[in-house]
Amino acid sequence: MLVAIVLVAMVVLALVGRVRRGIVGSVRRWWPDVREAIHGLRASNKLALLLGGSLAGGDPVCVGTRRLANALGYDVGLADLLVINISVSLLSSFLPVPGGIGVAEFGLTVGLVAAGMPEEAALATALLYRGATFYIPPIWGFFAMRWLQRNALL
Repeated sequence: MLVAIVLVAMVVLALVGRVRRGIVGSVRRWWPDVREAIHGLRASNKLALLLGGSLAGGDPVCVGTRRLANALGYDVGLADLLVINISVSLLSSFLPVPGGIGVAEFGLTVGLVAAGMPEEAALATALLYRGATFYIPPIWGFFAMRWLQRNALL
């Protein structure tokens, strides 16, 4: 099926000049930026910083999730949580749901169950995690924004 879609896209690209010119024009505009980004990654320290930053950004999230699981009486390894977090982030980015609402909770629950937690505890952990990191912060953000506006700081 995927091969058929790619073939149809190639035929349309070859036969429809307006579409071809639009795509070629876009690629020509983007190519210098793409080339510069690739050359920037050739330096070994840049690639290490990119990967290290990605892992360091995931660690606090995993530690927080682990603490929530520990609070419910279950121990999940940090490596498992890192894989779960990356997988859920990837899944949420593919599905067109704003903020990954529902998708992230489902993915976290499935991942935690696969890591050895019972379903009820995994769901509770996922909901506590999402509440603490996604649903509750806009509430105090609203009040902080109002304070900034009242004091003419924004």
